[in-house]
Amino acid sequence: MIDLTSWFRSNSGHSLTPLFETIDGLQVETKIKTVKDKERRLLKRSKLMENAVIETIESNLSDPQWEGIIYVMGREKGADIIPLYIGKADKKGIKHDISANIRNIRRNQHMFARWGDGLAYHIGDLSQALFGFGGYQKPQQKYKRWAEALFQSYDPPILKSPICFYITPWFEGQLGLSGLPCSLPAVEKEIIAIASAQFGETLLNKDGI
Repeated sequence: MIDLTSWFRSNSGHSLTPLFETIDGLQVETKIKTVKDKERRLLKRSKLMENAVIETIESNLSDPQWEGIIYVMGREKGADIIPLYIGKADKKGIKHDISANIRNIRRNQHMFARWGDGLAYHIGDLSQALFGFGGYQKPQQKYKRWAEALFQSYDPPILKSPICFYITPWFEGQLGLSGLPCSLPAVEKEIIAIASAQFGETLLNKDGI
């Protein structure tokens, strides 16, 4: 059986941090953001997580071999990383050489490499599922599942257990779990497939996404 944790830790340049800024490790701190004259209560990403994302992106942005990042939201069990959600953020956008998701990453709080405060991004959508604020869309079922999986209490937002965030840069020709060179989309699919087989009951990726 492939040891996911060993593979995660083998990737050069990876970081493992807490996902959320917390009080005593479980109660997640929040902030208020005003959007179109209406207040939204948002979960706070940890400073360590934000710094890891910024450093990973800024230090690789000029490398022509760099394809983007792989990230994993998970729990630590001893030395193991138990994945809960796996995703990626590409360097290249649909229309531009640098994706809007990672452009100007220090100031890009709305998107922030898919973990932004805006709706259609992980922190914004998860916050909406917890706190029920209005927006152009209603809280999605995907993030209601996240909320149920992660939190024992929504107000105040108290985690069931600490949540970690893994990030690693991905380069053209880098070896995936199969031992073969993989593109960023291919390695994301590999990780999700293996995590689904090993942690299917708790993995929040559904239908390969």
